[in-house]
Amino acid sequence: MNRILIIYHSKTGFSKRYAQWLAEELNGRILPFRDRKSADLTEYDTIILTGGLYAGQMSGLKWLKKQLPALAGKRLAAVAVGCAPVGIPGQAESMAQLFSGTPEIQGFYCQGGLDYEHMGAVDRAMMAALRAVLKAKPDQAEMLAGIAKSFDGTRREYLEPVIRWAGQAQPAE
Repeated sequence: MNRILIIYHSKTGFSKRYAQWLAEELNGRILPFRDRKSADLTEYDTIILTGGLYAGQMSGLKWLKKQLPALAGKRLAAVAVGCAPVGIPGQAESMAQLFSGTPEIQGFYCQGGLDYEHMGAVDRAMMAALRAVLKAKPDQAEMLAGIAKSFDGTRREYLEPVIRWAGQAQPAE
């Protein structure tokens, strides 16, 4: 039996939504990142982290990397959730960089969205600064339009590669 734990780190709800969908599809236990210490990670065969992608860094990934010695032999995945569409130029390279040095963790990307209403003040200020920079660059008009307002880009089908990965051969018990 493959016991699956899905941990999510979500500021505005997109990573949480993907974690909920994964839990439904994989019959796994879902746990907010803030409660991660309440779980005995060694009790699970597969651990999947979902977290927001901010300025090239994924929420919670640093913590997961620190757990690697205790999780030897476990199946580990991380789903980075960002506002960029799936498959844009440079995305594969960015993901390779994000997960470099950790072949134990299978990395995935899913588009989330922007929710200015639920964003914290610091994140809103950072996005305002980014919009100001982009306004000065005419070649970035498309990107500026994409982050000008809140949107939800989550799609269940973006999780299909994660679900396929989770269904592959499990480690020997």
